[in-house]
Amino acid sequence: MPHLVRFVGWLAVQGERVLVASLGRSVFAGLILWLGVIGVCLAAYAGLAWGLGLIGHWAKLGLDALVVFQCVAYRDLVKHVLAVKTGLETSLSEGRRRVSWIVGRDTDRMEADDVCRAAIESGAENLNDAVVAPLFWAAFLGPVGALVFRVSNTMDAMVGHRTERFELLGKVSARIDDGLNFVPARLCCLLILEVSKVGRWRRLKGDAALHPSFNAGWPEAAMASRLGVVIGGRMYEKGKLVQTAEMNAGARQPGLEDVREATRLMGVAYVKGLALLAGVWGMVGLFG
Repeated sequence: MPHLVRFVGWLAVQGERVLVASLGRSVFAGLILWLGVIGVCLAAYAGLAWGLGLIGHWAKLGLDALVVFQCVAYRDLVKHVLAVKTGLETSLSEGRRRVSWIVGRDTDRMEADDVCRAAIESGAENLNDAVVAPLFWAAFLGPVGALVFRVSNTMDAMVGHRTERFELLGKVSARIDDGLNFVPARLCCLLILEVSKVGRWRRLKGDAALHPSFNAGWPEAAMASRLGVVIGGRMYEKGKLVQTAEMNAGARQPGLEDVREATRLMGVAYVKGLALLAGVWGMVGLFG
């Protein structure tokens, strides 16, 4: 089935080639790139919605369901995190290979606890990007909200990097993605925590602030607290040992069962997110 993310990726590549040739790698070119990609996607959605609406309301609902379905990537997320656990159960080298699919850091010198920690960190961060944030925007702005978020998040993944190639070109995409994730990231933190202990989320502010991203730190801090493990610490980037700040410092290092438990908690958060979506849409239907 054709997928929205692949289409956005193709648009980003083509747009970069055309705009860089005429405007260079500038912030302005990045703004035009973001506006162009989001404009094409919204125009395509509007055209399809109009055409299917002529067939019947059910056809338009089918399109909306497909859009939201493709904007939420829960199954793929859990599959990739569990693949790390399965690989590590086979051998350390296989665990390193599997975790290299979901993290950008060097993996060839990872120990077993490094592999588990990287899988949990990636799973917690991407729980927001792939699940909670698109559901949040779908709840309040419908399929268009989910679509705008997924396109913006994909654009950030494509060009929002602090490299010579993308430092200026990707700045707009990165800042918009930060803004769209601000509330969902904190909501994701709440969804990971136990219902009876959501009041703890304020105490996680210190740990969340240790992360380079003021959004990604929230779900990672919540996952570390819920599992009772440390997140962060030693890692290798471009062949160099980097000591990052530790969340839930002083706790034990994570193991294989913590990776499995992290995926279970991701599933619980997903169900809570779906309940939030249903609740908001229910109230809109009741009072709208």
